[in-house]
Amino acid sequence: MKKLFLFIFLLSFYISPVLRAQISAGVTYDISQLSQEPITIIQEPVVSDFREAGDTSFTVYKNCSVPFATYFVNGAQYDNIFNPNPTGLYLNNQHFVYYCGIEMSIRQNFSNILQVKEFSYLSNSYLMIINFREDCMGDGCKYRCYNLFDITIPEKIIQVSFSSVFEGTESFGEFNSDGVIDFLRVAPKPDKDGNEDGFENYLLTAYTIPRKTAKQLTTKEGQAYYLYVKGDEEARKFQVLQADWFFTMKDTSGSVAPKKSYFAPYISFDPLYKYLYSPEGIRIEKNRWSVFVEEFGDLQAAQDFCTKIRAKKLGDPYIMIDQYSNDIKFQAFVGNSVTKQMAETYLRNLSEKGYRGKLRDLRKDY
Repeated sequence: MKKLFLFIFLLSFYISPVLRAQISAGVTYDISQLSQEPITIIQEPVVSDFREAGDTSFTVYKNCSVPFATYFVNGAQYDNIFNPNPTGLYLNNQHFVYYCGIEMSIRQNFSNILQVKEFSYLSNSYLMIINFREDCMGDGCKYRCYNLFDITIPEKIIQVSFSSVFEGTESFGEFNSDGVIDFLRVAPKPDKDGNEDGFENYLLTAYTIPRKTAKQLTTKEGQAYYLYVKGDEEARKFQVLQADWFFTMKDTSGSVAPKKSYFAPYISFDPLYKYLYSPEGIRIEKNRWSVFVEEFGDLQAAQDFCTKIRAKKLGDPYIMIDQYSNDIKFQAFVGNSVTKQMAETYLRNLSEKGYRGKLRDLRKDY
């Protein structure tokens, strides 16, 4: 009997963190528990030399599997706000610049490095660099810029980028058990009553990283996997408020949190809010920029139009319901972009195919 008790006691130490989290009585989770398998830190590159070449200052790093150097262009013509000094980096003689978003459409010029680590995961090698976000230097702003480089093939390095308020290599892991590395993005999210001071409430979403672009992980119905949580200031530990995650989570009461779509289901219209919907009727969180293309008095006509746009690969189509007096219109949009530049790309593509579109700022116009 003593041997059996000892075996059970020792076995408890070998149960995965995720499994322990599911069967424990507690309701507090740690970011690191969300991954099915932790990453392995290989080494931490450190500054080894400084060099000057014309108007450019280079910072050379050692302890990296590929040659690694950052640069900063000097000159009186540059201004911190209106004309920032160009910055970037070289990895194995390949040139890269910093970004701070999944779309990688706006160059980031603020390049002070907070963390740089090389790690391995699922037989691949990666270099992670974390910077401050260029437009986010005020008090209370916690966003960080991640630039991840897949250096598995040194001659063909691939870059992805995203922003998050969480800082650490625990952002990376295997969340959906498909054998491809993923990352976790953490963003402040006001509570359901719209309290903008709900800085302890966070929305956690996951993205996969194939060789070229990042893609959000969604259910078969196209809805995002997510965790809506109440956490500490660094978002490292948290309690689940609402979820639709890859494995069972417990809510703040200690009960298994039932899966609940973060976005409300389709409704015919809402006179108070103008939501953005996929053609299938799934509510989508607005970013900022989109292209208004056409307006319909019939939902089916709007859905048929979106099907054509999607078939022509002109961008992701969306529907917004516009109520004016007693008349309801279904407006078709293309794109739901963080940046104006990306929306302008959709506008050009539509124009080339004969569609008249108008750029819309979803924050100001709606």
